[in-house]
Amino acid sequence: MLILLVAASVVSFNCSSSDDGGSSSNFYLKCKVNGTLVEFTDPMVINSLAKSITGNDADTGQVVTLFTPLSVTNGTHTITDEPSNVNSYGGSYSDFNADEYTSDETGTLIITEVNADVIKGTFSFTGDDGNGGTISVTEGSFRAENVQ
Repeated sequence: MLILLVAASVVSFNCSSSDDGGSSSNFYLKCKVNGTLVEFTDPMVINSLAKSITGNDADTGQVVTLFTPLSVTNGTHTITDEPSNVNSYGGSYSDFNADEYTSDETGTLIITEVNADVIKGTFSFTGDDGNGGTISVTEGSFRAENVQ
């Protein structure tokens, strides 16, 4: 009887951990680019000299990347165009199919949750489009795995 209870517990434990659908289904990065909604599931998070959170879509050629220091803190942070400053916060947008990209970005990145597993927040920024115009990225929000 004890062996059956242990076996049932092991099966139940294994099923409960595999039936959660994976934590990646809860991760996203979305925003409006010049008023048009752009959504990405499972944004990629990379730690190097700084942390980057990137949503990309190979079909549309669109890429949105947020940059933070490795030690991310809750609060409101100014997005600046300082790529060599690993302690700054940044954002960029590219559309490789349309040959559009932002430069000289300014805006705000608000971190609302950061823990060992998750980084979450909102953002908006504008940048020059390289052709004399402006690209506006608004109503941005994200929830990503916090890679340590």
